Amino acid sequence: MATKWTHWLNEHEALVDYGQQAPSPSKDFFHIFVTPNEFIYRLWKIVPPTRSDYQNNPPSEVRNSWEDFPLDDRLHSELQRVGGSKTLDYLLNLANGHLDYLPRLPRNVLIQIIMMLDLEDIKALSLVSHFFKELCNCNELWEKIYRQNSETPITDELQSLAREHGWKDLFFTNKLQLQKHLRRQAERQAPANQAFLTQPME
Repeated sequence: MATKWTHWLNEHEALVDYGQQAPSPSKDFFHIFVTPNEFIYRLWKIVPPTRSDYQNNPPSEVRNSWEDFPLDDRLHSELQRVGGSKTLDYLLNLANGHLDYLPRLPRNVLIQIIMMLDLEDIKALSLVSHFFKELCNCNELWEKIYRQNSETPITDELQSLAREHGWKDLFFTNKLQLQKHLRRQAERQAPANQAFLTQPME
């Protein structure tokens, strides 16, 4: 029982709450749910409608205690089938008392930590998991990085360009290219501004 980790539970009272479709060619859906008391694995087996047992495939569920999970080779094999070796290794490490604390920190804290990394380290972190891939490429992070490293003022035109292309793209755009983008942005906005100014007043 992992009662020592109760303050790391998500809104569903789980340490792990993860589901997705199994790798091709399988179309099965699975869900892994780990609480302080047990490991729960659920499977929705998807079969073609041409099969005779099409209507007779209810979801299945396996429940293991923390003590039993490391010993359940049959479940391990099934988890490796649907989630791969990394998923199985992660769950076995968890059962052995190794919790991944870093992704459980508040998002704003993680962004502040990532901002202290070198660009190569941010790229490497983005390859660790889907969670860190999203976080290391999010607009929120790259806007902060851009503002922290920018030598020019953040104008309305620049913010408009960031909404169109994203702050990460702007960060890696050299100054000459950025000036071209801003000039095109201004040219596109000019007709709209002119139309607004020439509207008759009521």
